[in-house]
Amino acid sequence: MRSTHRLPLLLSAGIAGLLVAALPLGFDSATFSPVAAQAWAGSDNGHGNGHGNGNANGHAEHAQNDKSQDADDDADAGDLGALNAAHASDTALAHAAPNSRVGKIAAYKEAELAAKAAAADAATSDQAVADAQKALDDANAANADADPTNDVDQATMDALAKDLADKQAAAATTDAAAQSAQADADAKLADAANKPITDKVVDAVNDLLGIN
Repeated sequence: MRSTHRLPLLLSAGIAGLLVAALPLGFDSATFSPVAAQAWAGSDNGHGNGHGNGNANGHAEHAQNDKSQDADDDADAGDLGALNAAHASDTALAHAAPNSRVGKIAAYKEAELAAKAAAADAATSDQAVADAQKALDDANAANADADPTNDVDQATMDALAKDLADKQAAAATTDAAAQSAQADADAKLADAANKPITDKVVDAVNDLLGIN
């Protein structure tokens, strides 16, 4: 007679087999045994977790980079150091002792104003050279073309050449004066400073002195 005690065990084993069959199986290469995958982890969640975390980190990095790029490029009080004394009033600058910090900044202001004036003179001289060169070039072009009616006589050509040479000599003088004046201003600013001088520091000091 067949025993009936094994029936519940067989039913249980069958149900368990159906459950295992319903689960997606993977293969564990470390143990060489099948493992059940997480069927409840939907594909959307899988991609969301992977890409979501990656994008979040990327946005955080871009935000930090944007913050760095938006940083103010102007010189601050720390950059200026002793040159913060340029905040002094015109009266204080005018009456400051020459060897005081304010006095040295006042000397720089005067030298920088002179340098700017010299630079303007040099620019005017350079433009005069360009105009004289163009006049001579135009005369040469007129003499070189096939139309004899627009030829320039030799006396005029000589005068144009002399005018160009004179203006070139004058420009050389004003250019040298401008360079010397700027070097003097730079030296006076260095004498007044106690920190490295950068372009943004110069701009900040000039803004404070009203000479930009």
